[in-house]
Amino acid sequence: EGTGGQETAAADTPPPPPPLPSMPAGASAASPALQALLATNPGLLLSNPLLAVQMLNSGLLNGLSGLTGAAVPKAAVPELEARIDPDVQELCEHFNIEDRHLQRLNEIMKNRKDTFEGDMLKLWEKLEDAREPAGLLVVKMREMEEGTFIGKTKIDPQLAEMVKKYNLDSTAELRLSDILARFDPQKKSERYEELNKHLEVSNRPSAMVMMLLRKLSENQPLGRPGPPAPGSYLDRKQREQKEAAEKNKDRDRERRGGGDRDKDRDKEKDKDRDRDRDRKDRDRDRRSRSRSRRK
Repeated sequence: EGTGGQETAAADTPPPPPPLPSMPAGASAASPALQALLATNPGLLLSNPLLAVQMLNSGLLNGLSGLTGAAVPKAAVPELEARIDPDVQELCEHFNIEDRHLQRLNEIMKNRKDTFEGDMLKLWEKLEDAREPAGLLVVKMREMEEGTFIGKTKIDPQLAEMVKKYNLDSTAELRLSDILARFDPQKKSERYEELNKHLEVSNRPSAMVMMLLRKLSENQPLGRPGPPAPGSYLDRKQREQKEAAEKNKDRDRERRGGGDRDKDRDKEKDKDRDRDRDRKDRDRDRRSRSRSRRK
């Protein structure tokens, strides 16, 4: 009876799950709890794309058929990959961003559709200049979550005029755009006016912008500008005004000189008329005396 009971109990015991297939190099085995969960609910991966992509990248998804006893639907992986925005995917692949950061960025950008294009452009600009793109991306994602991230916006007309006036380089333009976008219109105009006074006396305007960035970002007064440096915008304008004034003086002298010559010419004409008049009078006198002698 004991032997029969043992045989009956053994028959009632469910067979153990099939062993995991061999894992790819570098992949770690799934935990027993995860194996059991996926075995009882294979559709979990389709409803949780983040989990699926993480397993796919780690190699665990290759063993899913062994865990569930059924083949993974061929449409599952393309469908999951399609849920990653192509722009996010391209950015992360270009800068070798880890998958976990890619997934986090993808989820964040889903809620920023109104500013998506500007946000992505700004991320490209920032990461291009970063020594550690992944670390900077983490900082920028935190700013997005906290609501302090400002994406690339259309250039402000005042900034565009300043860039053209002082021939600012792209770095100075970008940094100014980032900082001045934080201010309301009235404060921004005040900052532009104050900044303009410093740039017009500098012969290196882009470098001057970089020197003033900290005060601008901390909303501190920029201080009193110095005298115009040689070659600065204000120095050039002053020299142009001086040269224009000298030209005007030369024209005035020429006009005055021309007037004097006209007066001299008129005097000469008057003298000529007087001489002609005297000559006629003398001729008239000679003729009169001649007639008197004849009589």
